[in-house]
Amino acid sequence: PPTVHLSKDINQLCEEWEKSNLLVVNGCGIPVKYWGEFYKKGKGVKTAAWDALQVERGNWKFIAEEQQWYPDNASFWHAFGDENGKVFSYQQILNFSAVAQDANDARNFFGGNLDHPLAHGTFCYTKSSKTYLSSKDNTIVKKWHEFLTMHPDIVEQW
Repeated sequence: PPTVHLSKDINQLCEEWEKSNLLVVNGCGIPVKYWGEFYKKGKGVKTAAWDALQVERGNWKFIAEEQQWYPDNASFWHAFGDENGKVFSYQQILNFSAVAQDANDARNFFGGNLDHPLAHGTFCYTKSSKTYLSSKDNTIVKKWHEFLTMHPDIVEQW
């Protein structure tokens, strides 16, 4: 595989995912999304080179496919940036997406209602004698993981 680290340029990664000349075979550019199929089927290919890139390519796939959900780059960077407009790094995008997925798993398990009786108040907190329901993904994920640890019977249902 070409020795390129697309993690340093997310926009290039998303472009090269569908159409690329980074890897050319018989005069044809192979899009990054097909590198895995190309190297897995190649005879005599150094598998160590592919093995080294395989995990990184999995992350590239995750980000490139995530970007495809947005109508344009501006929308993608709006979703993956902070309130000051600073765009997230490669690793921040991976982390942010994993947290969002875990939080959605918790919400989905309880049918969208984190105050569901099965949740046993796990996602509630008290502030100034008032009870509130957690809404921040990071907090929901932390409480979800604690909940799953304390309730192995729920893990079996999940």
